[in-house]
Amino acid sequence: MALQIARPSPTPRFLVATSTKRGETLASLAKALGVTYERLSQWRRGEATISRAGRSVLEKAARYLGLPTVLVLALSGGLALQDFVWPAKRTLRERVQLEIERLRQDPHIGAFVPTELEKAAPAVQLFVAFLYHQLSPGDPSNGANYKWLMALHDAAAGHAEAQAKLGGLNSNATKRTGLF
Repeated sequence: MALQIARPSPTPRFLVATSTKRGETLASLAKALGVTYERLSQWRRGEATISRAGRSVLEKAARYLGLPTVLVLALSGGLALQDFVWPAKRTLRERVQLEIERLRQDPHIGAFVPTELEKAAPAVQLFVAFLYHQLSPGDPSNGANYKWLMALHDAAAGHAEAQAKLGGLNSNATKRTGLF
């Protein structure tokens, strides 16, 4: 097993270099960051990591360096993957349940939704909700998919007009995306 040494953040080095370039002392740098001189020294020596500093300290470091806060967070190791996720108003489970309820209310296919879907595994429910969302007329970008589904439904029911319409939709889809 190889010994792995944590790579120190470049942020303290940038801070010290900027302070030196400005002709300021490390004590004034520590004061500008809102930390003690000892804490700044620990960061410089690698005895502590700046990533564990409070967000306000990293924001002050960003202002001091004249950089965007997100860049200082990234350089300091204080940026996590979840920082890139849009906050959801509802949980995934709630959103899936709402989408399945929309599916049940759909005038064309709602009656065909099996009652067992309610007790299906969450992964199955998510898959069904995703498929329905992709074909849903509520989203303008899904209009072609919905038209195709409705034409398929009507063509299967034996409507001659729908069969012709389905042929046209299939032809257009092949030209645009190579699907169907």
